[in-house]
Amino acid sequence: MKALFINGSPRKNGNTAQLLKKAMEGAKEAGAEVEFINLYDRSLNYKGCMSCFACKVKGGRKGICSFKDDLQPILEKAMEADVLMCGSPVYTAYPTANLRAFMERLIFPAVNYSDFRHPLVNKPKVSATIYTMNCPNKMMYRANDYHITMDVNASQLGMFGPTELMLSYDTYQFNDYSRYDAAQIDAGHKAEVHEKRFPKDLEQAYALGCRLCERAKEMIG
Repeated sequence: MKALFINGSPRKNGNTAQLLKKAMEGAKEAGAEVEFINLYDRSLNYKGCMSCFACKVKGGRKGICSFKDDLQPILEKAMEADVLMCGSPVYTAYPTANLRAFMERLIFPAVNYSDFRHPLVNKPKVSATIYTMNCPNKMMYRANDYHITMDVNASQLGMFGPTELMLSYDTYQFNDYSRYDAAQIDAGHKAEVHEKRFPKDLEQAYALGCRLCERAKEMIG
């Protein structure tokens, strides 16, 4: 059983990466062969969907993007994975540009123009998405509707099989808030959330990694 973890954050050790790595620990504990990929690695040069439509050509290779760049090997790994977990911070109400590009290249080839009800899935998989955000809990639900926007983005992975969404809110952005123009943000509150809430999010991520692998085992049979 293979589990692939995609970090869509520019920070290799930030909140998103920490949660993904904790989920990866859970997956490994559940018996999966795990791999972690940073999409913002400087060695990776890729774009989103190039609208070449090679994935829709009759007689062509179906279900996977064939555009040749640094993302193609990662897409191959994603297609072969039994468990796929993506993570991203929320920037202006959306996942990062790099994760969006990955999602375009992963999902569009699976859209079946001959039968929209049946995606071109070469290998069913269990998946999940973790989103982290500076946005506090109350604002996430009452003002920004982030929970709706994030669910719409994450639910696209559902074409490959069962998928889940985890949200980590009110996250700690800066190591030293005094250096930044952020007068409306209470640094003391952020520190308290990071100390008391974030460890619970890490536990939740670990449990998520374990749970996905157990579901994948059931699918594999």
